[in-house]
Amino acid sequence: MAPEWRAAAAPAAGLCQGRIPTVDLSAPAGRGELSRQLVRACTECGFFKAINHGVSPRAAARLDAATAAFFARPAQEKQLAGPPDPLGYGSRSIGTNGDVGELEYLILHTNPDAVAHKAKAIDWNDPARFR
Repeated sequence: MAPEWRAAAAPAAGLCQGRIPTVDLSAPAGRGELSRQLVRACTECGFFKAINHGVSPRAAARLDAATAAFFARPAQEKQLAGPPDPLGYGSRSIGTNGDVGELEYLILHTNPDAVAHKAKAIDWNDPARFR
């Protein structure tokens, strides 16, 4: 089963032909096909939208809100949650073809104990959200 492709809100020229690959993590066509879909999406686009991943909509919404609040903070405050070693906040300057910009990322882990030492720097108001 081929991955479902959806139009991106703001397509970039040449990037997956303006589409975001959607990968069904329930693996209806088997784990081998799921692996191929993930490799294709990451190779051709560098990202994908995961569906049927088992994360409740409520939990996803809470994480989205906490993440948006984190990335809205001033750079100096976000740096307190870094460097990524391997978990935490990081930023890099990117682009070599006139598309220069700043890429920010926050690498977390599903094991709460692995993130505990950085939880307070990530979310001052409610560090438990990242535990």
